[in-house]
Formats: sequence, C-alpha cells, structure tokens
Amino acid sequence: MGYKMVCLNCRKSFSAGRDYHITEKCQECGSAFVFYDHKFRPPRKNDLKAWKLVGFLYEHGFTYQHVYKDLSIYHWSKPENHADYPESLEEAKEFVIKFESQSKKLNR
Repeated sequence: MGYKMVCLNCRKSFSAGRDYHITEKCQECGSAFVFYDHKFRPPRKNDLKAWKLVGFLYEHGFTYQHVYKDLSIYHWSKPENHADYPESLEEAKEFVIKFESQSKKLNR
C-alpha cells in the first residue's frame, strides 16, 4: 500500500510507497506534489473533465481516503459502509456537502 504523489497541474501520478516525508516538487512545472491515498486511480492525462473532478475533490479535502456512509459504524473492515467517490462534478458537489465532516480540509 502507500500513497501516490500527484501533480494536479501536469496531471501526473507517481507511487510514493510509504515515504510520507517526500517534499519533492514536480520536475515539469515546479508545483508541489499532492499526496493521495493508494486507492486513487488517476484518470488519463487527456481526460480534463476527470482531472477537474479530482481537483475539485482535493480543494474540498477529499484525497480518496475512506469516507463512511454511517460514522456510527466507523470501521475500516466494513467495506459496505464505504461511500463511493463521485464520478461527475455534479455528484461531487453533493458528496462534499454530505460528507463535509470527513473532509481532511477540516482536520488541517
């Protein structure tokens, strides 16, 4: 498992493994890498609509970490309680409102 380093500007993703202290910047554009959960599957580089969705979710504190439908059942071993990440910007707008309390943005 581990994390992925993602450049939202260049739309690139690299495996970071378990090295949580990488502070590298993108060699192409100089932007700082964003860390995403290992579950993140980057869209194709030319899929601008999908990358816009990824950026929107990041701006609202969602980096493809587990999000739980019911926090009273907050437990990693119950995959039926994991919310599915949105597939469109319209769904994402509802998602960030519904799961705002689980946003990493609130925990920064």
